[in-house]
Amino acid sequence: MTVAALAVPSEACAQELQTGQVRGQLTDAGTQSPLLGAQITLVETGAVTASQEGGRFTFRNVPAGKYTLKVSYIGLADYAVPVTVHGNAIAEVAVAMPDRMTMDRIVVVGQRAAQASALNQQRVASNLSNVISSDQAGRFPDSNAAEALQRVPGVAINREEKGGEGRYISIRGLDSGLNNFKINGINVAQTDKETRRVPLDVVQADALAKIVVNKTLLPDMDGDGIGGSVELETGSAFDLKERLIRFNLEGNYNDFANKLGGKVSATYGDTFGAEDQLGVLMSGTYNKRRTLGYNNLQDEEYVPYIEQDEGEPIDMSDGNTLIPWWFGLGNFDNERENIGASIALDYRLDANTSLYAKGSYNRLEDVELSSGFFIIADDDELYQDGVFNPEGGTTYQVRSEYEESVLTNSTLTVGGSTALDQFVFGYSAGYARGIFEEPNDYEVAFEYELSGPVLYDYSDTYFPQPQLSDADAAAIRDPSNFVLGSNDIDLDDSKDEKYIAQFDTTYDPGSTWLSYIKGGVKFQRSRRALYEENVLDAQGDLALVGSGFEGGFLDTSDIGSPYGTILKLNPGSIRNWRSIAGQLVADGVLENDYDGEPRDEDSYTGTEDIYAGYLMAEAVQGDFEFIGGVRVEYLDFTSDGFEVIETDEGENVAPRTSSSNNTQVLPRIQVNYRPTEKLVVRGAAFTSLARPEFAFLNAATEIEIVDDNSIDAFVGNPDLKPAYAWNFDLGTEYYLSSIGMVSANAFYKSIDDFIFVDAAPEGETTIPALDARFPGYTIDIETVFNGNRAEVYGIELAYMNQFTSLKGLWGGFGVYANVTLQETSADTGLDGRDGVPFFNAPDYVGTAALTYQKYGIEANLAYTFRGDSLEELGPYLIDKYQQAYNTLDGQLRYAVTEKASVYVNAIDILDDGLDPVVNKTLGKEGRYPEDVTFNGRTVTFGVTVEF
Repeated sequence: MTVAALAVPSEACAQELQTGQVRGQLTDAGTQSPLLGAQITLVETGAVTASQEGGRFTFRNVPAGKYTLKVSYIGLADYAVPVTVHGNAIAEVAVAMPDRMTMDRIVVVGQRAAQASALNQQRVASNLSNVISSDQAGRFPDSNAAEALQRVPGVAINREEKGGEGRYISIRGLDSGLNNFKINGINVAQTDKETRRVPLDVVQADALAKIVVNKTLLPDMDGDGIGGSVELETGSAFDLKERLIRFNLEGNYNDFANKLGGKVSATYGDTFGAEDQLGVLMSGTYNKRRTLGYNNLQDEEYVPYIEQDEGEPIDMSDGNTLIPWWFGLGNFDNERENIGASIALDYRLDANTSLYAKGSYNRLEDVELSSGFFIIADDDELYQDGVFNPEGGTTYQVRSEYEESVLTNSTLTVGGSTALDQFVFGYSAGYARGIFEEPNDYEVAFEYELSGPVLYDYSDTYFPQPQLSDADAAAIRDPSNFVLGSNDIDLDDSKDEKYIAQFDTTYDPGSTWLSYIKGGVKFQRSRRALYEENVLDAQGDLALVGSGFEGGFLDTSDIGSPYGTILKLNPGSIRNWRSIAGQLVADGVLENDYDGEPRDEDSYTGTEDIYAGYLMAEAVQGDFEFIGGVRVEYLDFTSDGFEVIETDEGENVAPRTSSSNNTQVLPRIQVNYRPTEKLVVRGAAFTSLARPEFAFLNAATEIEIVDDNSIDAFVGNPDLKPAYAWNFDLGTEYYLSSIGMVSANAFYKSIDDFIFVDAAPEGETTIPALDARFPGYTIDIETVFNGNRAEVYGIELAYMNQFTSLKGLWGGFGVYANVTLQETSADTGLDGRDGVPFFNAPDYVGTAALTYQKYGIEANLAYTFRGDSLEELGPYLIDKYQQAYNTLDGQLRYAVTEKASVYVNAIDILDDGLDPVVNKTLGKEGRYPEDVTFNGRTVTFGVTVEF
């Protein structure tokens, strides 16, 4: 926020308008902590700025004379100090804000201080944004960045299906893959192997100093981010009041796992040098926990009992029903390990130049062993005589999967800023790397052939009951009836590397109405590779009894399941399936069907180069700020994939290269009206985009020669356009002196060429080159298309307040609440799908929290809720939904001394294990379960000590 000078004092005129600078630092007199986000006014001119990192602020091109600095900071009384400016000189001023709002220092420490800092930064921002600090996130029992962000208005989280932790976030109904994510100013490299989504459970919340969600975008922000832009920051030693050494020890316990886990984290920060010009801040965290739960899964599709075209709605008359032809239930035992580290080096070279180097490393290792059953119909021919009766029969499988996956995200950025006369130059270079590794992924099943097709009773909301004959019901409990069935070993690796360089220039013209002109350029190269390998598919005769894979029985009654006890496989043998199967193949007992076909045809490498430039300016008239400009981004994409030709004799795989490019022009304008220091009215009209996934752009080709006359083919589409959105926002924020705010915002987005993240529309096309290669064949070709137009509109309401004026213990209470109501609609480009909602876009999402801070106690009770949302387009015009979800979380912390505290957190307090944390169904009504996960509650407890 910058406002140009509006008037010049008479004494300055007498000195022939010689100019100087005012430079200072703002701190809290009670705690000596730097204050960020304060609104600082040079009263005689009307010039306004905001305190930045370390509480520092600067006024440039100030005419010589005597002035008054007025400081407004939410949570403290306004304060004023005199300052004298001399021509061609810098006036240094240290402003220590006295706490005159209450005699109780608690108003400016702990969670209230964190909330005050966040509100102040939000108030002075040039765009509409929400800010949370690490302490503020810490007052909610949130384990990672996704969980912390669910408290922000308009943000909903998607949970990891097995671990139950928040993984992805959507902003205003836009999926994670349609938003922009940065760590310390560097675009996060993707660890999701197939999409542009960013899994935030990799990043531990206590490793962060601040999270900013930008909901309106300025020209100096990246083009992508239709929902918004999320900035994760790891902090600076200049924000500390003194040397910091902090340790945190934590235990954690999950109801079902019945085992203790633990976390340890440490932070060190200090400044060095005669003038404290060097700042060093380092942090590290290690978190290991066990979770155990159950997963009720329909792994393929529901089909009707009476055969029909899947593009038509189902006629449920005449006894028709839906049948999952691949359905089962199992439990999963997860061991999740997070390692995080960050370092920030800041150096003030002189009065005009500041330099920095920041690095972060985040790693999530997830080891999962699942055990359960599946009932699977042979899908080669599901119908006979027009009714469901699989020709190949139906099997009952005792099945286990062992999976080791590692997600690693790291960033390194160096840069700085230099002020030279009326110019400020910003420069940075960075590197980001995201890696997904799955070194061990085993699936093993022993199966029994059932006597006939299986139908289901859906009277239980979560557990469809298979209708088995008495003979089958008895046989599936006898391990002697089972032989080796489906199994495989896969290897999946992906890597995304980003190289980024940026240069910005800001010019202060010293005008009475034009605050600044700013321009910049940015280059980003993203190199992404996906490697998938088929390692083993063992075929042969192997009985369950005597194989070493017998594992007794699994009791499913913890979650109220009607299935009782079911056979399971030996966990130790499943973990060692690679070596066991290898030996069985070597001994000739089994044969490897994948021998000689290691690489999967979905593997690819791709390079995406983005060249961007922008020009913008800010003008001020009275209480209005006008910020506008244009951004231009040019993209050049190249991909190397494979073409696979399938015939009766086998497969022929050959390399294939594709390329594309496009240019996007992105105009943006933001208008802010600030009639008082407490009231801000914001309006914005801006454009943004979302680029298709690499997998869609990769022109991999699959050709199946069906017979002597016909060919079926599917090709990727490198000519897919990025989704392009016009966004409109209008809102009001009123800030309360008691560390609070009331806000209301309305938003509307119109999106052309939209692509759903996981399921782009597919349709028929023609490719002359294929016709020429296969003369005489009728070729049916399918490819990926852009959707048509989509709309998102809604309102966000938020209220927070600390009741500091109340007497006694009542003065410790506070509240925090927000709700977002939204509607979405998209024309997908598919027949009959011209008015579906967005994926992962609930109609409502919100949080209501009661907080307390006094007498050394900090506590909160937070209720978070979200409505149902479309998960995936389904067959027969029945779509897949994630049902509504709510959670009640609590935290209690007690300060034993000024430097030591103990705490306990309860996550999902009301979860007794009988209600799912994830409930995905076919149909919005929730009758047909798709993916239902039960996790139980989690409790953490620990101690924090500072030195």
